[in-house]
Amino acid sequence: MNIDARVTGKTKLLGLIGNPVGHSISPILHNTLSSLLGLDYVYVPLKVEKEDLSLVVKALKSLDFVGFNVTIPYKKEIMKYIDENSIEAILMGAVNTVKKIDGKLYGYNTDAEGFLRSFKEEAGTSFEGKKVVLIGAGGVARPIAVKIASEGAEKISLVNRTKEKAIELAETVNENVREIVQVYNFEDKTFKMAVEESDIIINTTSVGMTPDVGKSPISGDYFNDSQIVYDVIYTPLETKLLKDAKKKGCKTINGLGMLFYQGIKAYEIWTGVKLSQEHINEVYSSFKKIIIK
Repeated sequence: MNIDARVTGKTKLLGLIGNPVGHSISPILHNTLSSLLGLDYVYVPLKVEKEDLSLVVKALKSLDFVGFNVTIPYKKEIMKYIDENSIEAILMGAVNTVKKIDGKLYGYNTDAEGFLRSFKEEAGTSFEGKKVVLIGAGGVARPIAVKIASEGAEKISLVNRTKEKAIELAETVNENVREIVQVYNFEDKTFKMAVEESDIIINTTSVGMTPDVGKSPISGDYFNDSQIVYDVIYTPLETKLLKDAKKKGCKTINGLGMLFYQGIKAYEIWTGVKLSQEHINEVYSSFKKIIIK
């Protein structure tokens, strides 16, 4: 028999806390990165009940964990248990990456960086001077809105089922970054005009995600062939929103790149290693094949 020596007493630990975590492909990504780079790290998913969150964070702090990711529904809740959250994470109202340094926990948000890198690479353009429609005002929308505003967008038209949440997000961006966010209702005629006049449309909601693949957050009748439509969903790879947009000639992008690049950024934070573009391309190519299966 072959001896399995992948994990030893010297192996450094990384993890993921959330609920659920069974669907997560983060362990595949991070363990692949460690194997490729020859680093002695192992990444494990940990399903955590809400009432146990504080206890689990204390345990991870006490145990020999280098760091961990945080996924739904704890990205906001986790912040109260972190010793020091980055300014960007505080502004975005969420932490998805935690690193332990000298016994203290430091919180970061890599979602926005992952989104921006994915968008620029796949869209071939930036947000400078662009009119953007942002659908949703939840935990994913917040870092994206902050990042878009800081990247020089001309206007962000924000729409959400709960208008109060949209107003709160708009105030956060307008008061702390730049005053460029305007809130709309789905039923407003002016919202239809905002969509039609926009350069970029971004869906940050779960509408259209498996198993509800027949749904879309907005009508495809509003699109035109000069627009870029980005959906943070990656299951399915092509949502109804993206299918409708493609029929109108739009450039369409799914959320797989955002998922990948936020993970790359987190791994670099934990290990201090800057991945080469060659390594990133190699892993991303294999990563996409796993998702497509």
